[in-house]
Formats: sequence, structure tokens, C-alpha cells
Amino acid sequence: MLVKLHQDGQKTDHFTVPFDERPSKVRLEQSEEELVLDWNSTVDDSGNLKACIVCTGELFRENTFPQITGFVIVLAFAGGVAGLLGLVTTWPMLIAMVVLLLIDVTILVLRFTRLVCYKCGTRYCKLPIAPYHQKWDPDRSEQVQRSR
Repeated sequence: MLVKLHQDGQKTDHFTVPFDERPSKVRLEQSEEELVLDWNSTVDDSGNLKACIVCTGELFRENTFPQITGFVIVLAFAGGVAGLLGLVTTWPMLIAMVVLLLIDVTILVLRFTRLVCYKCGTRYCKLPIAPYHQKWDPDRSEQVQRSR
């Protein structure tokens, strides 16, 4: 499991830990500090992560997309508008649109799901995710921020 620690929306450090071993302490890769992890109340009976091991906060599910996704969407929209207006109706335009479609499908295939803590923003990748984790809820996020 890859754990990325965040503070004020910025990634501060990360570490990798075998999920099955559940060590009580880990050494952070960049700062070389030791971090104590709470596994007792954060893993459910099925062995899935149900809460943050750093702050015991609630988790939500998030899909990740490569940073090029926005650029591909803008290009596809511009190409579609140009095609509808009849500005470009040649083979190169058709080939360009097929290439954009292939890039878009590749992006959808390569995306993955991760867990994020509402409270501290820690991100958990490369682990099994229980089906009860919901997507980000703005109301729940606001409740957590007020209770800090």
C-alpha cells in the first residue's frame, strides 16, 4: 500500500507499507522521521481499510486521472465543433479525432481508485477498497472541517 501524506493540500511525504503486515511504526522516506500508525480501529473485519491509519479520520473513494485528461477533452471539443461547422472535413481531421478517441480510452483504462482522508488529506493507493466507501461528499467534508 502506498500512503501519501498531505498538509494544507500539499504532498509532504510518502511511504510504502505491506498492508498484510500492518507495522506499528514506519520511517518516512523524505524526512526520515518515524510515524506511529493506528491499525486497531482502522481495519474492518474483512481486512479492508475503513479509516485513516494516521489520524483515524473517515475515508472517501476517489478516481484518479492523468493530468493530460483536460487537454484531451479540450482538443476533442474543439475538433468536434470544427467538424460540426464544416471547417475541417478531411482525412487528417478524421485521423486526429480517432487518435484523440484512442488517447481518451487509454486514459479511462489507466485510471485507478484510491482512498482519501476527509480530515488530514492522506491518500491511500494500491490496496483493496471496500464497497461501502462512498465518493466525496461536500456536506461530510464541511462537517469534518468544522469539527477540527
